[in-house]
Amino acid sequence: MPKKIKNVFYKSLTFKKFVEAHNRARKNKFYKNEVLNFDLNLESNIINLINSIKNNTYRVGKYHSFKVYEPKERIIQSLPYRDRVVHQWYVEEFIKPYILPKFINTSFACLPDKGTHFAVTSIQNMMRKYRKIFPDYYILKCDIMKYFNSIDSIILFNILKKYISDKALLNFSSKILFENRPFDNYIGIPIRKLYKSIFCKYLFK
Repeated sequence: MPKKIKNVFYKSLTFKKFVEAHNRARKNKFYKNEVLNFDLNLESNIINLINSIKNNTYRVGKYHSFKVYEPKERIIQSLPYRDRVVHQWYVEEFIKPYILPKFINTSFACLPDKGTHFAVTSIQNMMRKYRKIFPDYYILKCDIMKYFNSIDSIILFNILKKYISDKALLNFSSKILFENRPFDNYIGIPIRKLYKSIFCKYLFK
C-alpha cells in the first residue's frame, strides 16, 4: 500500500464505475421519484456528471435536513440523488482501497466483513485474553456526544492531505467537505444517510 495516493482520480472517472455507483446508491430505493428520474435518462445523466467533474463545473447540491428517531433522535442531512451517486463513487474508488487499510484493526461498523457480529466476537476474544492476565479487568462503555457535529472539517482535510498527493483528488475532496455546507462554520460533518461520513468515523493508524 503506497504512503500517498497518486494519479488515480481521472483514471476512476469511467462510465462503468458510475453505473456501479448508481446501482449501490439506489439499493432499496428503486421506486423513489428522484431515483426513477435519474434512471429515465441514465446514460445522459452519468455522462453529464462525469463531464462536470472533469471540467470542474460539478457543484454539491443543497442539503435537505430531517429528523430520525431510531435508534436515537438526530438530524440527517440528505443530498440530491446525483450527489449520492458521486459519494458512492468517491467512497468505493478512493476511501475503501486507500484509506480503509490505514484504519486501526479494531475499527468496526460500516466496514466490509467487520460489522456488529464481528465486533462482538473480537471483544469476546479480547476479554478471554485479558482475563488470563488481569482477572479484575474493566470495560469502559462510552459514547462521544454529538460526535459528527464536533468534527473540525479543516483538521479533517489536513489529515487527508497527508495521504493524498493527487491534486485533482485533493481538490475534489475539498469540494465534498466544504461546498454548500449545512453549517454556519467549519465545525461539523453532515450525517449522511448514504454512508454516514465514512471519512472520519474511525481512527487512522
